[in-house]
Amino acid sequence: MSGRNFSLTEHLSDFVDDQVSTGRHQNASEVVREALRRYEDDIEAERASIAVIEEVAARGMAAIARGDFISVEGTEDARKLMQKFNARAAKRAQERSRTAKAKRG
Repeated sequence: MSGRNFSLTEHLSDFVDDQVSTGRHQNASEVVREALRRYEDDIEAERASIAVIEEVAARGMAAIARGDFISVEGTEDARKLMQKFNARAAKRAQERSRTAKAKRG
């Protein structure tokens, strides 16, 4: 294991000391290691989220390129589109409910 020296702000130094004094960690190195593991996890989660966003954007751009989209102009078009989506969602919910009842009964 390699040793390193870091400078912390007074606030962070106090935080590290608090974590050790409460018994959550045995020493300052454990606090820093946990913080870095969490930071690494956050970065990986961020990368995964960006990959999903990029995939959705690519699929959307492909759909637009092949003309597979709906143009909405004004509140009336938006209202009609929402009614269509809500009707579709209600139909799916009814189908799931029927399927669940059939499995139980």
